[in-house]
Amino acid sequence: MKSENTNELSRIMNKDNMTDFLRKNPFFWSRLGFCYDPPRAGADGKQILFSRDFEGYRRVHRQFADAGVKLHTTILHSGWVADGKFDYTLTDEILDEVFRGNPDIYYMPRVKLNVPPDWCRNHPEDTFVYYFGPRDAESIAALACTPRHDYFGFDSDGYAVNGGNGVWKDDRVNRGGLIGLKSFSSEKWVSDASDALQRLLVHLSESEYADRIIGVHVAYGMCGETNLWGSWSPLDNEKAGLYGHRGDFGVNNRRRFREYGIHKYGSESAMLGKWGDPEPPTPLAREGVRDSLGGMFFPEGSKERDYFEFVSGTNADAIEAYCRIVKESSPLFGHELCAGVFYGYMYLPQAANTGHLALRRIIDSEYVDFLSSPKGYFRCLAGDPGGEQGPSESVAKKKAWLDEIDNHTHLDRRPEGRAANEDESLTLLWRESVKNITHDQGFWWMDLGEGWYDSPALMGAISRITSLQSEIADTPSKSAAEILLVVDDASLAATSISYGLNNGLMYQLHSELKLCGAPVDTLLLDDMLTSDLSRYKMIVFANCFRFDDGERERILEKVSGKLVIWHYAAGIMAPEYSPDNYTQLTGFRMREIKRWDDRFCGYMSDYSNGHFRPAGDFPLFSPDPDGAEVYSVYPDGDPMCCVRGKTVACACPSLKAADFREFARRAGVTIMCPSDCAVFADNRVVGFFPKEGFDGEITLRGEKISVSVPAKGRLVFRIRDGRYERIE
Repeated sequence: MKSENTNELSRIMNKDNMTDFLRKNPFFWSRLGFCYDPPRAGADGKQILFSRDFEGYRRVHRQFADAGVKLHTTILHSGWVADGKFDYTLTDEILDEVFRGNPDIYYMPRVKLNVPPDWCRNHPEDTFVYYFGPRDAESIAALACTPRHDYFGFDSDGYAVNGGNGVWKDDRVNRGGLIGLKSFSSEKWVSDASDALQRLLVHLSESEYADRIIGVHVAYGMCGETNLWGSWSPLDNEKAGLYGHRGDFGVNNRRRFREYGIHKYGSESAMLGKWGDPEPPTPLAREGVRDSLGGMFFPEGSKERDYFEFVSGTNADAIEAYCRIVKESSPLFGHELCAGVFYGYMYLPQAANTGHLALRRIIDSEYVDFLSSPKGYFRCLAGDPGGEQGPSESVAKKKAWLDEIDNHTHLDRRPEGRAANEDESLTLLWRESVKNITHDQGFWWMDLGEGWYDSPALMGAISRITSLQSEIADTPSKSAAEILLVVDDASLAATSISYGLNNGLMYQLHSELKLCGAPVDTLLLDDMLTSDLSRYKMIVFANCFRFDDGERERILEKVSGKLVIWHYAAGIMAPEYSPDNYTQLTGFRMREIKRWDDRFCGYMSDYSNGHFRPAGDFPLFSPDPDGAEVYSVYPDGDPMCCVRGKTVACACPSLKAADFREFARRAGVTIMCPSDCAVFADNRVVGFFPKEGFDGEITLRGEKISVSVPAKGRLVFRIRDGRYERIE
């Protein structure tokens, strides 16, 4: 139903300013509408909703609206209740409750498109099947809606995240599944879910709230985050049930993978010449422990590498199909709708299994306005640097990146992983918001614990942060970073999954680098090659193992004159595997060394990879110093990190914040805080978040300022007319 507000919405958010609007305006997310996923009815025949504390939810939405946060989002039931059956009773109830008492907010529903479980019984050929699951349609159908049907993509004693202050309990144990829900490659699912989405959008456009709905956050897969079923589960063949979760061995997925190979290589015989057989690679083929460098990397034409490309490609097909439906439904609402998804989780140790490596395609898609992920869950407490799940700054070059700020404040009812007190909670709010503001990214405040912000001090901080965003909105952000971190999604698809190595390169390295006391930017390798690098003095390459023909020379020319840190086997595929490629890139010869145990991974054991496998699940090598500086050594004395001029070859993800700070000094980088401290800065805002208490001098535009910041505290400045004004 259109109203006078339609013209207002078209003015403030349209096709021309969509990305900018999403970046500059914060959202609030609550558990209002949090329902069972996949769609499931309770004993009363109604769709399960975890809590009907609507009054409490509305109160918090009002608090955020009064704090200046006018964009709101919750889960909204799709109305798809069974195969071929639709009922919008719960959908309408949630819509009414969202706007009751909050008629002035704008709303972006998160709509989950996972199939109702009975769909799998009716369409067994299109059902996701785990490695130890059956291969024929009749046996698959027999497992649907039984205890061996995995509804979530991971083993759990019930729906893991419930509501009602923890009162609601699931009566269905979800363990030992042999099948998941739909295959991500299923054309039948894309067709049926597209129909469900179109029906919902028509229903919403006819509601009295149509002029307040700004778009749709499309969701499906594990937790709605477009991750393939089972892809987060640890690989461990000694723990029952976990080993078999990897991959989709369903009837039509196997057929489509075979067709993909035939299309790529021109004929079935050519495909078989590359792969040997047409079946998807086994879990161990993709991520077994490797004992040599040659075994760590998949050559062009290998089944494993093609499989990673295939699952990401079919996932991207679904994303574009659904986002296109949202965009093309805009005329029904009388204003442009935004569309986006959770995607780009390439920092997960097992990222290649998730279907999240078609990042460039999604960034370039005309149908996708925003990408999102929860903030990083690694080292994210007060005193930590925080982080992301993917290369948000590369996404933000073309799309809006919406960071899900779901840090557990001290008010969370669960003690694990929460802030210790109100002051730590305030540090988390400022750190996460300043991180996003200075990187020109959007975000939403998430109240996953029902009451995370129920404090005058916390809501006061959110009001101040929202006002800050409004005040600086018309000033374009310009990064203050002189350090660039480079990551590569294409290399992940060509590398055997190693939890120890990937955890070190994608989590540990990022955290230590961000604590070096200077701001850091992060870009994908292909974006680095097309970006202006003139302001950067130090460039750190994390997992850049694979280069196309001629790319090595382009990279070396691009980084000429800067201090460069190469990690692990950088450039060893150029494009085919050869240790000589590493030498031509870094100037150092390499020598594989024998492991002395299965635990050494180069970084602190306190930061476990948490995947039930020893962290030392990757081969080691030593760079030959040949007269160069040996900066650090392995426990057995072999060189581990060597330096020649402005080239640093670090064979293991072992550098700590103090090491990065030392190399930054050598590069001439301005160290804004000479301590382990995360610094986020652009031309508008600067934030300091030290790991330990800091008493000393910080540097702001060449000026030394004496400060005292307690451990796990914060120091935030607004830059106005060249002057620094402390605001926190």
